Amino acid sequence: MRRNYDSARSSYESLCHLNGYVPFPATVKSITHWLAEVMRTAKPDTAKGYLKALRATHVEHGYNTLVFDDKRIDLVIRGGKRFYGEGEKRLRLPLTAPILRQIVNEIRADYDGINLKAALCVAFAGFLRSGEFTWDSPVNCLPRSSIVFNSDNSVILTLPSSKTDPFRHGVAIHLASSPNSSICPVNALRQLYLLYPCQPNYPLFSRSFGPFNRQYFVDKIKELLLRAGISTAGFSGHSLRKGAAVSAAANGMSKDEIKLLGRWKSDAVDIYINEISKSEQILKLLHLNSKLHDFPPPKVDTSLATAVHHSPTVSTIPTPLLHRRLARRD
Repeated sequence: MRRNYDSARSSYESLCHLNGYVPFPATVKSITHWLAEVMRTAKPDTAKGYLKALRATHVEHGYNTLVFDDKRIDLVIRGGKRFYGEGEKRLRLPLTAPILRQIVNEIRADYDGINLKAALCVAFAGFLRSGEFTWDSPVNCLPRSSIVFNSDNSVILTLPSSKTDPFRHGVAIHLASSPNSSICPVNALRQLYLLYPCQPNYPLFSRSFGPFNRQYFVDKIKELLLRAGISTAGFSGHSLRKGAAVSAAANGMSKDEIKLLGRWKSDAVDIYINEISKSEQILKLLHLNSKLHDFPPPKVDTSLATAVHHSPTVSTIPTPLLHRRLARRD
């Protein structure tokens, strides 16, 4: 989240410097000009997120935030939405438990592989966001000391901060042992600590050369998917957290239980557990539509049919009698 905010602020400041605006405090002119440029490539919702980041910067520095209530800013976003559209929604597939079990079998049993497997298993079981365990600098890494092995064979992972812990109180994540599972987080961590012991301040997950950053992690996931014969399209760094939620729902967990495990404060988890792919939706609609042609014919009330059959219609009245009746009407 912090990186996204920093990126938005940097984008805004660059536009201001190029066009001679004083960046802070922002004006309606500088904000609307910036949004008009942003919306050439970003979705309306993304632009709104950038706007929140810019507002947060004003709050942090004590600047007046009334400018963000100006109706002209909303008009620019609505205009961009009409002109550019909402963009095509990117396919984001969940990396579910069955897929994870497939790809961990492709991991080599070397230093990089043992670290990667531990990261995959812990991230999945702990519903971790990629930014919570990957790192660009050792200064900001999740250390080995964040893991505590308990006597009951469970593990406590303590995150120093997270999206839902802005004041950095620390978040304790409890990981249960599943001895017979190939993706057990406790087994993966024990193997990592046994084979490659390190100092408490050393990164929890690392590799031979370079940082254990998000790009490296995503690249390795895609490499493993290809080795397992699975297309990489639609998989990203967020696929593990999404896959954990989807797998939990498939195993019968309630929405509240999934929110508890994934540390969701809102109903954002609905996006994961209620999502239906376009192809699945089409198949479901076709199945429902086909039922329109399968309705059984309506049942006929035989007693009514018998009564109608025996009633004296014009065709059943004898001809002489019919003539007399017609003569009376004339």
